[in-house]
Amino acid sequence: MADDLRVSLAAFDGPLDLLLHLVQQAEVDIHELPIAQIADQFVRHLESGLSSLDVDRAGEFLVMASHLLVMKSRALLPRDVPVEEDELDPRLDLVRQLLAYKRFKDAAGGLDARAREQEGRFAVHARPLDSHEEDEPIEADLYALVTAFRRLLKETGEDEVVAVPRERLPITHFVGIIFERLVSAGGALSFRDVVGGKADRSFLIGAFLALLELVKLRKVRVTQDSSSHEIAVRVHEDAMQPEAAVERDLAAAALEASEPKAAHGPRIVFMGSPEFAVAALRSLAGAGMAPVLVVTPPDREAGRGKRLRATPVAVAAGELNLPVLKTADVNGRDARDEIGSATPDVVVTAGFGQKLGGAILALPPRGCLNVHASMLPRYRGASPVAAAIRDGCRETGVTLFRMDEQLDHGPVVAAVEVPIGPDDTLVDVTARLADAGADLLVRTLPKWIAGELDPVEQDHARATYVPKLTKEDGTVDWNRPAARVRDHVRAMADWPGAATRWLSPTGREPLPLLLHRAVVLDGQQPPVGVAPGHVVAAGKEGVDVACADGVLRVLRLQVPGGKPMSVREFLNGRPIVAGDRFG
Repeated sequence: MADDLRVSLAAFDGPLDLLLHLVQQAEVDIHELPIAQIADQFVRHLESGLSSLDVDRAGEFLVMASHLLVMKSRALLPRDVPVEEDELDPRLDLVRQLLAYKRFKDAAGGLDARAREQEGRFAVHARPLDSHEEDEPIEADLYALVTAFRRLLKETGEDEVVAVPRERLPITHFVGIIFERLVSAGGALSFRDVVGGKADRSFLIGAFLALLELVKLRKVRVTQDSSSHEIAVRVHEDAMQPEAAVERDLAAAALEASEPKAAHGPRIVFMGSPEFAVAALRSLAGAGMAPVLVVTPPDREAGRGKRLRATPVAVAAGELNLPVLKTADVNGRDARDEIGSATPDVVVTAGFGQKLGGAILALPPRGCLNVHASMLPRYRGASPVAAAIRDGCRETGVTLFRMDEQLDHGPVVAAVEVPIGPDDTLVDVTARLADAGADLLVRTLPKWIAGELDPVEQDHARATYVPKLTKEDGTVDWNRPAARVRDHVRAMADWPGAATRWLSPTGREPLPLLLHRAVVLDGQQPPVGVAPGHVVAAGKEGVDVACADGVLRVLRLQVPGGKPMSVREFLNGRPIVAGDRFG
């Protein structure tokens, strides 16, 4: 295909369907096609050619465009390398594209004569129930569905822009839920009961997209009462037959075909959020114990553009084709229902950040296990790695324990120690602990599920607790020994950063600094009379700062808005001299 695509709308009458089919069947690799160009060009053609289309045809083209945009989003996301938020195209907002159909409908609505002619030619009536023909429901068009969808969106937040998660939506999961709900209700439900029965926004979006797939596959029909305008979803008669299975959409079927097969393995629900948890998730999948459901917090705003960013666990789960539940309240009824429907043998958490309530703790037969980055009972709480480095520990570890309703309190199932080097930063140790925890989990979990391990109660009298780090925790205290200040710099390297200020006696404005690397000058003490925080010497080798006991040499630092740099680079534009003060 040429880089500059010049085609008319008529060119999409079939070749597009064929392209969608081939891609969804994985017979054509979307990474080898200019999907992004096709999608953009198609949407532009759709907008410019609107006047030549009737409203139903415009709706069909927009649904095709939504499929292209889904594939475009996948094409723009590398398979192995995480995508930086700034690289994401804002046009990946699939549902916003779908909601834009209202503009097409409103514009086409101005063509009254054509709309009346179309109604006469294409109106399709549902099978009469028990009323006269004039009271029969009519088939609802895409505009009616989108209008109803927008009403539900307003109940959960903004209805103009709906961000789509970076990972693939688990449409197959929602298709099954919707179809089973319809069947159990006798084959018909209101649109609200089918799509908007849950307050969770991600469920609403996923359920609506799944409903569109079921309509496309002719498994359900959507009707609208001619007088009340209420919308109902009805299962087609042939789909209600016992031998008729629900067809999954082709794209979802292709995803299922590539998912790790774990029919004979344990049913695991995995809960996590940060990068620390990713190694455990990938190791479970690689060992044939792929979780049946991954639970993670919702996307959050990040970066200067305040764009939504998925958690590292959500990104990894998408790459592994695992179903994902995003929730800010894992103990809420909707989340509990989703987790319960997964029928887990065990729940595994790692850096999840939400406390599990009694209902979830009692749900799996083999309980809930947590991968904690310390040798419990020491360093219970949210920042165990930073605490171990800050305290100058030479080793820490990972503990796998069975959770109870108290924080990091449950009995220990297994543990492994991990060394801390003198120059290791928070990032270094966290990565080492993540790998150790993943290995420990994969080796231990089968034995635990088989009932071969007995957990050991913690020595609660030895327990220590470390809260979540705050920005204020990063402030450097120069009144401490040099070794402890060095450990503080290592512990705060990732976030919030070891923060201080450069105070010059020349009267210039204090300059905030973040310290990234420092070493203790062995055997050296600050000159008599030099108070902690004062610069003893400064040169290309580093900036030497007096501490309560000893001298710390700063090797790498950063100014606000800048990048970390060596002292040699820093001094080229900002001459620190002896007598200046940090504090």
